[in-house]
Amino acid sequence: MSRIFTGTSIIFRKEIKDSLHDRRAMLTALLPALLLPLLMTTMFSTMAATRDTSDELDIQVVGRENAPDLIQYLSTQDITFVDYEGNAKQDIHAGEVDLVLEIPEDFEERFSSAKPADIYLHSDTSIEKFDAAADRLDFLIQSYSSSIGSMRLLVRGINPAIASAVVVRDRDYSTDASRAGQILSAMQMFVLMAAFFGSAPSAIDTTAGERERNSLEPLLVHPLSSLQIMLGKYLSVASFGFLASLVTVLVTGAALDSVSLSSLGVDPKLSLSMQLNAILILSSIVLLAAALQMLMSLFSKTFKEAQSYTGLITMLPMLAVLPSLLGAVEDADWMLTIPLLGQRLLLDQVLRGDGLSVAGLLLNTGTTLLLTAAIFIVLVRILRSERVVYGG
Repeated sequence: MSRIFTGTSIIFRKEIKDSLHDRRAMLTALLPALLLPLLMTTMFSTMAATRDTSDELDIQVVGRENAPDLIQYLSTQDITFVDYEGNAKQDIHAGEVDLVLEIPEDFEERFSSAKPADIYLHSDTSIEKFDAAADRLDFLIQSYSSSIGSMRLLVRGINPAIASAVVVRDRDYSTDASRAGQILSAMQMFVLMAAFFGSAPSAIDTTAGERERNSLEPLLVHPLSSLQIMLGKYLSVASFGFLASLVTVLVTGAALDSVSLSSLGVDPKLSLSMQLNAILILSSIVLLAAALQMLMSLFSKTFKEAQSYTGLITMLPMLAVLPSLLGAVEDADWMLTIPLLGQRLLLDQVLRGDGLSVAGLLLNTGTTLLLTAAIFIVLVRILRSERVVYGG
């Protein structure tokens, strides 16, 4: 056992040093782990900013003199009005104005005679910021309309409640953590992909790369067994995958702490326990990702071919996460027996604040490690084959 450990540690140190000397490979491994969480957080932060309509709105208005009471009511709701003259459609498409409230000349006449009085709200709802502002203005106008309608019924001695035949009263049982989990669920894919991004450069370099540099054959001449050589290489590859996963989780937690998404109705945060649970869940997928990418790299004829194959493997987390995000697949316990699907399910539970199921973790980790062990055995057996050594 000590002989195996000694040989393995020699190969491990060699591969770690070689990988660290290749700065471009290190950037390829760690840059996605840093940038993807920041990009996702920035995107959600931008969405929150565009949906935040608590600030004062400046609205272009046509015919404000036709509805002075309405204008006065809206002015008390942090809305200011600027008189406007021009073509609303052209100016909105040109980006010169955001919203235009048009009050027709017959508004007061129809309003006084208790007839529905039309007003027009011109906007471009394809732009998130303007759509949020239009929704806010529309809600305030509807509130004004509802209060006027209720007063009209009271004047006539009619209870306004008679106009509401059915009243829906929502009872929302979601928690802050579960609502925040909806935002965090979108990050699952990038957290899972980190293990593949992190280990890919090292997996290619220690296999196809060494073969092209003609350094694999001399290595096999040394008095080390295939197990020692492959185990040392494998542990070095897995180390970079684990490092990338760790960085992704920590950066995601720090990024979420630095932004506020309260305008989206959520405030997702990754607590220390959630981060530790996520790292624990990802540990098994890191080992599987390293084994898969080394296997594909060994069977590749060239370095570039290995890059293509590992690039395809890196997309596997997308296949595991996207169907669930789109609602095409319902979560079920059987997913725990399938690598990636099980990790996604466990991550979803943790990010929603449900805690980590120990039984589910053991089942998922066990099946993932079994598959990893099977691939590793294949790696050890084929290491000294002519096809692997010479790339035939």
